[in-house]
Amino acid sequence: MNSFSIRRLAMLLRRDFSAGYKSVFIAMAAVGGFVIMVSVVSAFGRGLGPIHEKMYYLLLFIGGYIVTSLTFKELHLNGQSVFYLTLPGSSLEKYLSKLLVTSAGYAFGSLFFYTAVSSAAEGINRLIFGYGHSFFNPFERVMLNWVAVYLVTQAVFLAGSVYFRKLAFIKTNLFLWLFGIVVVILVAVTAWLIFRDYAAGTRINLEPYFQRLGESGEMQAVLQPMAEKFGQVAKVLFWGVTAPVCWLIGYLRLRETEV
Repeated sequence: MNSFSIRRLAMLLRRDFSAGYKSVFIAMAAVGGFVIMVSVVSAFGRGLGPIHEKMYYLLLFIGGYIVTSLTFKELHLNGQSVFYLTLPGSSLEKYLSKLLVTSAGYAFGSLFFYTAVSSAAEGINRLIFGYGHSFFNPFERVMLNWVAVYLVTQAVFLAGSVYFRKLAFIKTNLFLWLFGIVVVILVAVTAWLIFRDYAAGTRINLEPYFQRLGESGEMQAVLQPMAEKFGQVAKVLFWGVTAPVCWLIGYLRLRETEV
């Protein structure tokens, strides 16, 4: 089934959004109760800091990564994999459905849910104590930045959910740690090769290098443009490359599995 159908995608979206709705409602009730309890207890102890921003951060990232890691769980279960693979829909439609549910669906759904729950919590605080924490603002710039970061980083865990049969969340985190270690080693080796003339034993002392640049007036002319270009490249790689590459990897893996 190679053609793309909006109708089939809509049916898959309805299936994925409604899957396990009882468990979703139980989880929402548990999270909502926890948020209200923490808010009331904190207000009782006069701890009026920005607790809602911190709790939403955990809900968005930790909760979102875990949910995303479980996205293709049925693909790896012997009793359900055949049923899922034979659902009417192409690989692209199935992947897009899971992607939309766990990315934009979860991000904006959690934003709406937490706004409602935190408002209820602060209403209770003001009713009981006459004061409370500041209300959670879902349109605050930092919140929208968090959502944007989640939409990018979540793609890594979506690819991991396709690749790993069990413990996808843990294995994806281990992969990220290993990838980070490799990057640090490569950066260290590169720095050693470039600045080996300033090496003192196993240390690199860059003070003479910076002193020479400062004396020659090249500090602003060399380092600042270099740092700006590095920052621009890093932004392009993060915002423009990370998510598409992970989406492509996950999609190709799903196609392999279906074949």
